[in-house]
Amino acid sequence: MNNQSIKELQLLKQSKHRKNKNQFIAEGKRMVEDALDLSSSVESIFCTDNFYKKNQSDWKGFGNIDSSLIHIISDTKFKKISSTSTPSGVAALCRIIKSNDMNLEEPIWIYLDKISDPGNLGTIMRTSSWFGIKNIILSAGSVDPYNPKTVRAGMGAHFGVNIYQNIELNEFVNTHTIISGSKDGRDISNFKFPKKSVLVLGNEAHGISKDIEKLIQQTLTIKKIGIGESLNLASAASILMYALTNNH
Repeated sequence: MNNQSIKELQLLKQSKHRKNKNQFIAEGKRMVEDALDLSSSVESIFCTDNFYKKNQSDWKGFGNIDSSLIHIISDTKFKKISSTSTPSGVAALCRIIKSNDMNLEEPIWIYLDKISDPGNLGTIMRTSSWFGIKNIILSAGSVDPYNPKTVRAGMGAHFGVNIYQNIELNEFVNTHTIISGSKDGRDISNFKFPKKSVLVLGNEAHGISKDIEKLIQQTLTIKKIGIGESLNLASAASILMYALTNNH
């Protein structure tokens, strides 16, 4: 692989180039396995010579893609495309599969209002995937879901959920109950979630924006038993998603 190709892969660390190319990089052995198993988005695999020699005989990843799409490169070149300080030695170039047509018959949705931390987004996506919530909406002004930190934190969730961007929450007003967390809300342990619900999660520092807040139909609180000022966004989201999928 020539230096120009490596430079093009390096550019995918930047959001504007990911959008222009409609591509992102998923790095790590487990991540590449999930990409190959769960989606049709993998365009090619890049690995170091050392990784290939150690794994060529028994790693299923090499058996799940045409050998012509496997590129063996030097450690130096791999470090250039890697977004980690300790590269794993294998990565997949993936096509961004855009979710366009929403099916409002889908019962459960997560709506993220201007979420800004890529690690939080990845963790929320991973948790959503764990609980079988397949539809995630990012409002305008949210972090890029294909940011390398988000992809790492998602641990393969990108290949199992539908990601919608720049969708207005009012699309759901007549079809779903719109729910959010609040310190003044109803105790989550006593709430039976409607079958069709949208869980809204706000910005880490500023919470839910005023225009979105007007559309909230039910607020819930997670009762504090011990000490502490508050839960961080990803922790609160995990508890809310557990309740959402278990307390219908």
